[in-house]
Amino acid sequence: MPLPDSEVETIDAEIIVNANESNYPVPDAIQTEIEERTKDFSFNRYPPMKCETLCNLIANTLGVDIDKVRVGNGSSELLQMACYAFGGAGRKIAVPYPSFSMYGVYAQMSDSEVLRYPLNVEGFLDAEAVIDFCKENQPNLLILNNPNNPTGNYNPLSVIEKIIAGVDCPVIVDEAYMEFARGEGVDPRDLRPLSQLKLVAGSALALLNKYNNFLVYRTFSKAYSLAGMRVGYSVGSISLSRILGKTLLPYHVNAYSLMAAEVCYRNRDAFKEQIEEIRSQRALMIAELKELGMKIWPTETNFICYCPEGKLQQQLAAAYDKKYGYSNYSPATKAGKMLFKSMLAEKILLRDFTEHPVLQGCIRQTVGLPEENGIIMNRIKNLCRECLGNEQIN
Repeated sequence: MPLPDSEVETIDAEIIVNANESNYPVPDAIQTEIEERTKDFSFNRYPPMKCETLCNLIANTLGVDIDKVRVGNGSSELLQMACYAFGGAGRKIAVPYPSFSMYGVYAQMSDSEVLRYPLNVEGFLDAEAVIDFCKENQPNLLILNNPNNPTGNYNPLSVIEKIIAGVDCPVIVDEAYMEFARGEGVDPRDLRPLSQLKLVAGSALALLNKYNNFLVYRTFSKAYSLAGMRVGYSVGSISLSRILGKTLLPYHVNAYSLMAAEVCYRNRDAFKEQIEEIRSQRALMIAELKELGMKIWPTETNFICYCPEGKLQQQLAAAYDKKYGYSNYSPATKAGKMLFKSMLAEKILLRDFTEHPVLQGCIRQTVGLPEENGIIMNRIKNLCRECLGNEQIN
């Protein structure tokens, strides 16, 4: 039975690279500080009612009003609540496709009509097409994913700004993976200090003082190694933030998660080495996968989306039929499944998108620790060479 697109495999494995968590632990200095603060932590006290401490830290760091910041149990809670706040029966929410499947799930949970607008053939946003889509369909909320999951594409700030400026509805810009991108661009009229402008370059956060119809979503689950703590935040329009805030219960994020997030956010620079290593490892794996004969989606995230093509696809598909029996899957899906199942047999858990209508045969693979990446690539190379025999790879 194929895995539903809104679910993630939870099979036991030795190397887990299917959920885009950071495989890196928090840096030692941060771990030590959290442990020290744990000794005197007031477990018997409620957390700040509206996460004021973390909200204030983020606001001060970015040089914005605290009323522009909201915190949730991961950015996912804030996405869900935005669908309740701006959607509802008789209302429409526009989401990108292919993209994060939970957008549609949250929209449906709020009884909203889900409108899926397509990305272009390479996985990027077409600003004019999105604006035209919104003019024609009149959504009550527009969601953008930048960089996009599961393809990894980063859209330049100019594209995001064009969309924000060109639509009439509230916009959410989900930037869960932005820390891994190398975006550029700020608002030239922004008079905040250079240190604050560097934090927002290439992000929709750079447009905070220019437009009042959008919210930017970020998370501590990816670059900051806190997936288990479930903390995310939004920054944007005061009016939209207040509407979003009405959907959030008092004390909705636990005090320990807030403490850990605060320590990480105050020590953001401690993660730079990890982030740079992830970028470097990503580039190495992309080069190796291309050499094997894989199609790679452009990525500025901590993951790679790829699929076998050409001769490699043919041979992997034939190997799938030989091992698992003939099926009505397309050759692309068979090839991808052969890769996924073979790695699973090696206790390596990848993300299976092989039956996705637009991403047939695709695998999404988180960039793990260097030693994990080396093991995975060696196993993939062995499989490909075994299937190709003496034939030239490529």
